[in-house]
Amino acid sequence: IDEIDAVGRKRGGRSFGGHSEQENTLNQLLVEMDGFNTTTNVVVLAATNRVDILDKALLRPGRFDRQIFVPAPDIKGRASIFKVHLLPLKTDLNKSDLARKMAALTPGFTGADIANVCNEAALIAARDLKDSIVMKHFEQAIERVVAGMEKKTNVLQPEEKKTVAYHEAGHAVAGWFLQYADPLLKVSIIPRGKGLGYAQYLPKEQYLYTKEQLFDRMCMTLGGRVSEEIFFGRITTGAQDDLKKVTQSAYAQVVHFGMNEKVGNVSFDMPQPGEMVLEKPYSESTAQLIDSEVRTLIKTAHEHTTELLMKNKENVIKVAERLLKQEILSREDMVELLG
Repeated sequence: IDEIDAVGRKRGGRSFGGHSEQENTLNQLLVEMDGFNTTTNVVVLAATNRVDILDKALLRPGRFDRQIFVPAPDIKGRASIFKVHLLPLKTDLNKSDLARKMAALTPGFTGADIANVCNEAALIAARDLKDSIVMKHFEQAIERVVAGMEKKTNVLQPEEKKTVAYHEAGHAVAGWFLQYADPLLKVSIIPRGKGLGYAQYLPKEQYLYTKEQLFDRMCMTLGGRVSEEIFFGRITTGAQDDLKKVTQSAYAQVVHFGMNEKVGNVSFDMPQPGEMVLEKPYSESTAQLIDSEVRTLIKTAHEHTTELLMKNKENVIKVAERLLKQEILSREDMVELLG
């Protein structure tokens, strides 16, 4: 049974008026799987991506004895999946080396994403009328899957282009000089998908983050907005996505991970997207405290970033001017400019 949450939702939940048909279906399913007269030799497998909304009775041993969590593959897993999908492709590169390299460049990808990348690379090579696929095609394919299509027709005004260049340079320089930020792979100011420019990072495969690491990430994300403030004295709408990320991160630190001294070592469940929440899990005064602490945290990060970029003003200018000239900077260019 695929997507078992269609029948297996919790009974008598927030359904005002109740969905008796759905509950009857679930009851019958529970009886058939492990009731009084259970048929042997029937194995039931089911899949879902929302375990939290399944009925408790459905998950107990006797119905589903084993619950197997299938996460996105780690770097070794990705390399193995790449090997499978690279088999039919025509390329002169060594496929096992290539699989390892590509696995490092694609943190957080699932199997389907990897198949998609290999397919895109073949399409790009065919469009270039090449006989075999080279590394450049694979890099373009990853970019296309991560950031969306390049918009060749999206011509920016010179003024806007300059703003985007300084915005991206702000991110890049902030990330370069912060201790815990992710290493930069490339910065580009070619419009793609929703964004007008983007920076590609290589996060480490890690499962635990310290408070300092999260703070540095916030500072790096704020680099774009701060750079606009410093160099143009005005702010634009380009930082909306960045601010959203920063706000989410700050709330997570205060509400989830208990990383705030005033709020203390507490963790509240935040509502899932699309869930109706009738009352907050904390009191009104705590809510106000959380909001003010989140603002303070973001303000601290903003001040820290401003200080950092003021110190490295020359570097931001260097990076932005080079970006305006060649539109894409690789890691090598950054090393050459910033050391």
